[in-house]
Amino acid sequence: MRIAVGSDHRGAQIAQKIAADVLLREHYADLAEARRYGERLVGAHLIVGASVSDSFDESERVEADEEIAIYSLERTAPGRVEIRKPDFEREDAGDASTKAVDYPDVAAAVAEAVASGEADKGILICGTGIGMCVAANKIRGVRAAVCCNEVAAEFSRRHNDANVLCLSGEFLGVAEIESLVRIWLTTPFDGGRHARRVDKISALERETGL
Repeated sequence: MRIAVGSDHRGAQIAQKIAADVLLREHYADLAEARRYGERLVGAHLIVGASVSDSFDESERVEADEEIAIYSLERTAPGRVEIRKPDFEREDAGDASTKAVDYPDVAAAVAEAVASGEADKGILICGTGIGMCVAANKIRGVRAAVCCNEVAAEFSRRHNDANVLCLSGEFLGVAEIESLVRIWLTTPFDGGRHARRVDKISALERETGL
């Protein structure tokens, strides 16, 4: 699974926990690299080979030619996102706890990665989750939802086919967020009458030019 994760400085610590505890788990190819990069997990990133299981399962193993790694996502132009390997030697990489980031830039990079198919789904974290959600929903093809409990996480997938999950880095605890992420990533879209309604959302995007 390819998951785009983005956070501003207010969601940085939660983003690190999601990356380390929920998505990567024991089968991360290079734990030393994961820890080192976790200190700079502010901005937008693509996790390739992510998993939401509690423990490594052979069925989750990625293909031999697919690297399990974290990449940086940088929005180079509207509708265009550059994927690049992080440079740990950059002096301006910043500290996750202090480096201020404008959340619309992060939301756009993650949302466009999802909309283009570079990522299967996206997760965005800011102080409340609201700003990220508002910004992400400006990208055509993105259905972002702020979820603060397990029911919302489940039904945003079952009924709305949400493809970007927005979370509060300040109002939710780590255990709550881990549960929300697992539920959201593993819950399928129900289709049926809900597909008709999602199609109408797409029609609204076309009508309004979003």
